[in-house]
Amino acid sequence: MTTADRPDPQQPEENPSGDGSHDIDAEFARLTAGLGLGDEPLTVDDVLAESAEEEEPAIAVVATSVASAKALAGAIRLGREARTDGIDIPGGTRTLDTETGAIAVGELKEQLAHDLAAITSTALQRTGLVLFWRRGDRMTATRYKAGERGEDVSPAIVLGAVADEVEQLLLGALTLDELGEGIDPSTLTRNEALSWISKKKR
Repeated sequence: MTTADRPDPQQPEENPSGDGSHDIDAEFARLTAGLGLGDEPLTVDDVLAESAEEEEPAIAVVATSVASAKALAGAIRLGREARTDGIDIPGGTRTLDTETGAIAVGELKEQLAHDLAAITSTALQRTGLVLFWRRGDRMTATRYKAGERGEDVSPAIVLGAVADEVEQLLLGALTLDELGEGIDPSTLTRNEALSWISKKKR
């Protein structure tokens, strides 16, 4: 073999089948080499699996002791206004009534779920709340108070304090649509929020 015939080491070899196609995993490994991804090279299937996990629907439930969904919606609207870090009410959030207190729910990614809990907790300064978050088989529970994230606790410990339908939602036996339309706090004006909260106090 002459120098001209030697394969370029930077170019992937063609598939031995002779059809001119390349081994996609080998090509992917070559492109990601040296990126600090660990000892084991990533394959295309690895990346697709991670993407599928990210796209799996997630459920967030902020459980409170607020008496009504209207009052909670008003509180969340004002809580957003009180925050100085720029976080906003996540799209798709709604408040609903339950026997154990109003809840704020939504199909939210984990960070957005914590944003919602922080906003809600900012409004409910003296009242603690619990954020439940579930994606697939993974469920977490986190305490919030006065706008600050507290400790993570075992969901099994605090699930007993919520209404049955909330537990069913978190366990996947009930869907958000089955819980009802609820109230979107982001659609409220400041005056509406104040009015709904004041009615709750009377």
